[in-house]
Amino acid sequence: MSYISTIKIAMILFPILAFVITIPYMIANYRKYGSVNKLRTVIFYSFILYLLAAYLLVNLPLPDPETVHTTYTDKLNLVPFSFVADFFNDSPFVLTDPSTWIDSMKYPSFYVPAFNVLMLVPFGIYMRYYFKCSFKKTILLTALVSLFFELTQLSGLYFIYPGPYRLCDIDDIIQNTTGGALGYFIGQLAVWVLPSRDAIDEKSFEEGTHVSSIRVMLSLLIDAAIVYVPYSFLNTTIPVSVLFALYFALVPLINGKTLGSALLKFGVEFKDNKAFRTVLRGILITAYFNWIPLGLLTLMDVFNFEAETPEFLVLFAGTLLVFVLYFLIILIVTLFNRRFLFDRLTGAEYQSTIDRKA
Repeated sequence: MSYISTIKIAMILFPILAFVITIPYMIANYRKYGSVNKLRTVIFYSFILYLLAAYLLVNLPLPDPETVHTTYTDKLNLVPFSFVADFFNDSPFVLTDPSTWIDSMKYPSFYVPAFNVLMLVPFGIYMRYYFKCSFKKTILLTALVSLFFELTQLSGLYFIYPGPYRLCDIDDIIQNTTGGALGYFIGQLAVWVLPSRDAIDEKSFEEGTHVSSIRVMLSLLIDAAIVYVPYSFLNTTIPVSVLFALYFALVPLINGKTLGSALLKFGVEFKDNKAFRTVLRGILITAYFNWIPLGLLTLMDVFNFEAETPEFLVLFAGTLLVFVLYFLIILIVTLFNRRFLFDRLTGAEYQSTIDRKA
């Protein structure tokens, strides 16, 4: 399997990994900054993609377990700088003869160590630019990442295989760490060209003073999970919509927050009639996200059952169109940062509670 093929696999797996970590990533950012900065997101996900590609490059291709008959000592090299002797012994390189230099680069004894160096150069760049690590810390973290890769190989992919199928080599750690060091110095270019980490943080805090519709929607999804997950284990005839209404109407009466909004560090405020407006807002939220969609689905089910007649077929198509448009409106309101109808009707205002010193 070529390096390009492995990178293609990483590109295929990345969307799945990105999907899994997106909600935790958003929660962490909203809790710390009050917003999800676009540049930070690009940097973060590119870093995840890079780590995934590096991990797969180290471990793929996977052999047939029946072909692995090695012991741990068979695949272990603790003699440092063996790659230097291998290069001089296995390649035609002659220091005093420049004509041999290019040809020597075509030998595995050169390009394999060179690749090991290059593989963790991006890691050093990320450490300096985004994570603001010192040179010593970058060296330490690079060495630890490389050690993790080597121990993964030595363990036979965490003992899935009966023995190691790749060499655990101290030289790989030396080469990887060298790459991280080079990346640290190259990272200065990113510091010059891109906005600094401090500038990204400052912009994130500024954006976080305004509670976005996406932040509100995420808190509502968290609240819905908090209500629905325990409800799914209860043997009760009470409709879940009733519990939703009680939750959104009563819990915010305590301090203007639900558990979801408290997690994302914001609350809701009203100019007057707080209790009445809070209860009304809770009922409207339930209607907005539960009663109306379920009502439309019920109508579609009824019309679909009678769809043999043209009249009911038209009614079914019309209700389906309304259902699609309804969720399209919710999507537009969320993505384009518009106020939800239940907030407009009740006069709700959101207040971010982000503490910049935290």
